[in-house]
Amino acid sequence: MMVQLLCSNKVYEKLKQELSKYQIEIHPDSDWVLVEKGYDLPEGKLNIVFDAIDYMEVIKLVVSGIREDIYSMNTLTGLSENKFAVIEPADVVYLEAGPGGLMAYTKSNRYHIKETLQYYESLWTVKGFIRINKSQLVNLLHVKEIIPWFNSRFVLRMDNSMELEVSKMFSKKLRNTLKL
Repeated sequence: MMVQLLCSNKVYEKLKQELSKYQIEIHPDSDWVLVEKGYDLPEGKLNIVFDAIDYMEVIKLVVSGIREDIYSMNTLTGLSENKFAVIEPADVVYLEAGPGGLMAYTKSNRYHIKETLQYYESLWTVKGFIRINKSQLVNLLHVKEIIPWFNSRFVLRMDNSMELEVSKMFSKKLRNTLKL
């Protein structure tokens, strides 16, 4: 797939780097154009306008929406006790980035997985996953309780009995998503 970019040099470099992770090429003849607010919209093309500060949101849109047919991630492969397992996203309670890499937690086990938290966030937002802090991505289908916490934060009690804290920065997004 190809997209055209109309944006500042700084945003161009960031978008170019992110798009390359998903094999999306930048080409001036593309029918799809990612346009930073303030730039002129080209005629006769599909324009997606974005704020410079939200450049990652436009990446999520392109990857999860436009490319969902190609990049729909229906399973992940995880390593646990020297054995690989194929796991459905619905079975993943949450993903966590840590010093040892990325871990996928299910009700009964935890698995080392490849890629980054950002990679799964961009693909799995459409599957009901939401970022709750800088190192965790949660499957909302596994949230048993949402407990209001100090300083506009929340604690999520998961159906595997884990309690995960939603940082203040991500609380607003959770509130909006769940209409709290």
